[in-house]
Amino acid sequence: MTRIWYSVQNGGDGSAYPKFMESGELAEWDQEHMYEGWGESCTGSISIESNSEISCKDIVSKEEYLIEYMENEDDNLADFIDEFFPNGLPTFRVETEEAKGKYLYNKVFINDEVYVCKVFRNKKDSGKKFEKMLNSLGVK
Repeated sequence: MTRIWYSVQNGGDGSAYPKFMESGELAEWDQEHMYEGWGESCTGSISIESNSEISCKDIVSKEEYLIEYMENEDDNLADFIDEFFPNGLPTFRVETEEAKGKYLYNKVFINDEVYVCKVFRNKKDSGKKFEKMLNSLGVK
């Protein structure tokens, strides 16, 4: 059985949509710290059972959430790191992948092996510079 957690997001136009998360704790954090939230927590999970391999794209990991906080210079960054990385941050590695025009995709890995996410960025902020920025988070 596979369990997928979600946090309902405000679409801003009267609509709502689920953002899939790797854990219930991350979904709750998202609800408690979203800019335009709800009057009560809107999280939950679905369980899927199948005889075949189940895979799902776009499930937000704590590392991807960390990158979103870092890019948006969010005030909750330090609290998020304390909550979800109590033993310190992993080492990030970035590979670039070509995109159109002046942009690249930065494929982010942790501890040199686990693929975390792909971030669309301007070439000037890509590759080694983005990797250095990620890895400087743990430096006090």
